[in-house]
Amino acid sequence: MIGIDETNIFYLLLQLSIIFVSTNFINSFLKKINQPTITGDLLIGIILGPTILGTFFPKIYNFIFPQNLVQVAMLDTLGWFGLFLVLLSTGIEVDFSSIWKQRKNAIVISASDVVIPILFSMIFIYFLPNIYFEFSDNKFITSFFISVIMTISALPIAIRALREVGIMKSDLGFLIISALTINDIIGWIIFTLLLSLFSLKSFDWVIALKIVVYTGIFTFLALNIGKKVVNWLFSKVVNQDSDGIQGVLTILISTGVIFGLITLEIGIHTLFGFFIAGIVAGDSPIFTKSARNTVHNFVYSIFASLFFVNIGLKINFFENFNLFLALFITVVGVAGRYLGAWIGSTLSNKTKYRNIISIAHTPGGEMHIVVSLIALSFGLLNKELFVAIVFAAILSSIIGGPWLSFASKSFNYLESFEILIYPGIKLKAQNKKEALCKLLNQLNLECSETNILENALHREEISCSGLENSIAIPKGNIKGETKTKILYARLENPINWDSLDGKLTKNIFLILTTENEEENQIKIVKKLTEFSKKCDAISEINTIVLEKDIEKYILEKILV
Repeated sequence: MIGIDETNIFYLLLQLSIIFVSTNFINSFLKKINQPTITGDLLIGIILGPTILGTFFPKIYNFIFPQNLVQVAMLDTLGWFGLFLVLLSTGIEVDFSSIWKQRKNAIVISASDVVIPILFSMIFIYFLPNIYFEFSDNKFITSFFISVIMTISALPIAIRALREVGIMKSDLGFLIISALTINDIIGWIIFTLLLSLFSLKSFDWVIALKIVVYTGIFTFLALNIGKKVVNWLFSKVVNQDSDGIQGVLTILISTGVIFGLITLEIGIHTLFGFFIAGIVAGDSPIFTKSARNTVHNFVYSIFASLFFVNIGLKINFFENFNLFLALFITVVGVAGRYLGAWIGSTLSNKTKYRNIISIAHTPGGEMHIVVSLIALSFGLLNKELFVAIVFAAILSSIIGGPWLSFASKSFNYLESFEILIYPGIKLKAQNKKEALCKLLNQLNLECSETNILENALHREEISCSGLENSIAIPKGNIKGETKTKILYARLENPINWDSLDGKLTKNIFLILTTENEEENQIKIVKKLTEFSKKCDAISEINTIVLEKDIEKYILEKILV
């Protein structure tokens, strides 16, 4: 290998071993306290990099991380490949088809959460003292670009926070995720377009128009024709392999590479191609939860950590940290995103839940760091502004979870509801439809004569209700009732419900509410989600036989 010898390989392996051991240790602790692992990755980078190790122990730092061109390039290459995979994994989490079915309110909220933060942030950032923009030839463009960066949401952090507070599987949770997902897509399109336009040596309207048109065409074709092609390829490798995961992963990464090359040729950043590839692949029903978990664990346990650690290895955060600027970016960013979601919630007639919706939009997260690093590499930011944005992203991510948890305490107290237990406790069913139909029969409603079943199955298609530890909480609307109804059944033979942990479902809680009882549904979902996390409690409920004992247990142990 030209330019690389055994010494380079030795140092690379030394660097990787130190990074992986350190990040695994600190991230295992952060997971226990429900904090984003990106915080640990950056912290390890700051400790091992010029900020701490390079400042206080320069000889050790220079030994572990020699600053010759080849050695630096090797770690950088792995880091950038990790970033490509991070965007691919982020796209996989976007359930575009389901979100598009419920796009009405989500588009209103997300559009507001893009436009308002840009305008809000721009007003404050532009009037910062000129000393912060000495590196820039155009203060307006730099201010606008920073404002765009601050609009992109932290979808993975929001998903984790909603799961922790227990409202992820509610209609409100799905609306929040839908709005954040559309925000992600719009934000990435705007960012990559601006990055392409601002990187031109001289602005040309013809070139700019071509980039916009080509981007639109590519996105449309990818989400329509590309989705069908990838799904067809997935079906071929699954049919040839009983496991199928290896072939699916090969097609997934290949799709990312091809889309990345296409976007690069169009004139927008390669990262956008990987992001769209993730959306396309994640939309395939053949791409199982097991395969998704494999990709996510592989990416975030190795490559994501490597990329974010590498940021800390490159920049001295002490030298470039400005407390005023960091706090300013944090406050303006959080306030802008909160205000945008607040106005969007109001416009979509979700005023009752706009505080929850707005808080869920405030975390900055890893995407802020990614896009600001790209802007830094293009000369659109200096190190001081970059460090301030990183600080804002981490701080907003840390406070987002506790803030949302505090705001969701209003969902702890249930209003009137009725519990119905399936006779004989155990229900025989082969699939979701049969199980829901038999449960609904307890209301003396034939499945063929009511749209409740259709409504419940439609909700399942949009957002699967499977929780952890063999519990599913399907939902439906019922008319002419004054009480929320909870229909419980234990399955004689567990069935696949696409649960969060991949386990087969044994216990079903069908939640039926009127259209005006959305808050009661959220409260029940919250309590059942919290219950599903308790393994011992699940074992206990599976040992109860008598119907009256089940009802008493649900009332006293779950819905308290």
